[in-house]
Amino acid sequence: MAKQWHMVCLWIIWHFQTSNVTAFNLDTENVLQRNGDPGSLFGFSVAFHQQLKPARKNLLLVGAPRAKHQNQVNVTGVVYKCDLTTTSKSCQPIEFDDKGLCTLSEPNDPLVSAAGLYVQTVN
Repeated sequence: MAKQWHMVCLWIIWHFQTSNVTAFNLDTENVLQRNGDPGSLFGFSVAFHQQLKPARKNLLLVGAPRAKHQNQVNVTGVVYKCDLTTTSKSCQPIEFDDKGLCTLSEPNDPLVSAAGLYVQTVN
């Protein structure tokens, strides 16, 4: 029995050493780089979004959970939209309402965000 187990282990090792492994490389020549404020954790979460109306745009939605929104003292986190169809390197903050909803392209297709850093105390 031990000899059979030994042969199985040798076959598994041989099989993995002789099998082909495939991989992919990221494009290093056509790089799109966007930067946020230092310490904001810009890029903590990233998602692609395709806006269809009024004009077709490819957007990159980027989370920065430790960013301060404009004219705010508290660190509430910010979600940015970066237009990938232009050469602009700047990203614009997305305005959310009190329910955590935002409309990027169509009124019936809102972007929903969870306010993970928002805490409300009720007395």
